[in-house]
Amino acid sequence: MSSSTDKEAFLAIYKEIESEIISDIQNLPSLSDHVKKQLIEYYSTCLPYTVPGGKMTRGLTVIKGVEVLKQRELTPKEYKDAAILGWQVEWLQAFFLVADDIMDASITRRGSPCWYKCLNVTQDNAINDALILENMIYQTLRRHFKKHPSYVQILELFIDTTFQTEIGQHIDTNGTPYADGKRAPLDLSRFTLDRYQGCVRYKTCYYSFYCSCALALAYCGFDPESDEGKALYKKAEDICMILGEYFQIQDDVLDAFAPPEVLGKIGTDIEDAKCSWLVCKALELANDDQKKILVDHYGKHDAEGVQKVKDLYKELQLEELYHKYEEEQKKNCDELIAKIEPENFQDLFKFLLGKIYKRQK
Repeated sequence: MSSSTDKEAFLAIYKEIESEIISDIQNLPSLSDHVKKQLIEYYSTCLPYTVPGGKMTRGLTVIKGVEVLKQRELTPKEYKDAAILGWQVEWLQAFFLVADDIMDASITRRGSPCWYKCLNVTQDNAINDALILENMIYQTLRRHFKKHPSYVQILELFIDTTFQTEIGQHIDTNGTPYADGKRAPLDLSRFTLDRYQGCVRYKTCYYSFYCSCALALAYCGFDPESDEGKALYKKAEDICMILGEYFQIQDDVLDAFAPPEVLGKIGTDIEDAKCSWLVCKALELANDDQKKILVDHYGKHDAEGVQKVKDLYKELQLEELYHKYEEEQKKNCDELIAKIEPENFQDLFKFLLGKIYKRQK
C-alpha cells in the first residue's frame, strides 16, 4: 500500500471525505433545491480552501504511527482508515485556524487571504464555518468508525484535544487583560516563561503532536488502561510535549523573522501582544531602556513600532539564542527517543523530529 509519506495518496482520501460531506448536504431534508445548491457551492469552496493546503504533517503522522506499530506495510483498508483519521486531525487544524485568524485579525494564511477575508465570506459566516468544520469531524468518525472497537476512545481523543487546545487558546489570547471591553495598558509582568509553557502545552503540543500519535495507538488496539498501553501513551505524551514546545518556539521565531513569502502568512505576534518566547526572553535579558521599547511599542498595530521591537530582538541576539536552543533541543530529543521501548516506536518520533528540525515555514 502507499507509503505514509505519499501525499498524493493521502490527498485522494481527502477528496473522498469531501464528497461524502457534500452528499450529506445534498441529502438534508426539507430544503429546496435552490438552497441546497447554494450550500453545496459554498462548502465546495470552503472545504478545499481551509482543510488541505498545509504541510499535512499531523495527518501523515497518524499513518506513519500505524505503520510503525503494525511493523509492516498496511493493507488498503488499514491505509484508508489511518488516512481518514489523519484527515480528521487536519480538519481539527482547519477549525482552529479559521477561528484563530479571526481572533488575531490575521491577513494571510498559507500564502492566501484568511478564509474570513475571502470574497463573499463575512466574519460571521467564517465563525459558523469554523463550528461546521469541527462538526464534520464527528460526522466522518461516525460514518467510518462507529463499529470499530476503539470508536469511543477515538471520539474521546478528539473531545479532549479540542478542550485542551481551547484552554491553550484562552491563555494565548488573554495575555493582555481587558477592562470595560477595551484593551488595558500592557502588563509586561504577564509575559513569563511559565505562562508561555502552559500555553504551548495546551495550545500546540496536544493537537499538533500527541493527538496523531495517540490515534495511531488507539486504532492499533492499545488500551490506555492496560499496563502496556498506559506506558506507551505516557511515552508518547512525554516526547510530544518536548517536540511541541520546540515547534512553537520555532514558530514564534519564524513569525518575527521569516519573510512572509516563505512563511506563507504575515506574522502578527507583536501587534497582537502575544506571550511569545521572543518577548519572554527579551524581558529576561533587556535593561530598563530596552524594556521601555517594549512598553511603548509591543501590542500596537504600528509598522514602525513593530520594526523597533524586531530591532530590539536582533540587538538582544535572540535569533542566535534560538539557534543554540534548537541544537540543544535536537540533542535532547534524540536522547529521549533512543530510550523509547519498543524500539520500533522510536521511528514515529524520528519522523516527527525530522519534519520540524530547522524548518523554514
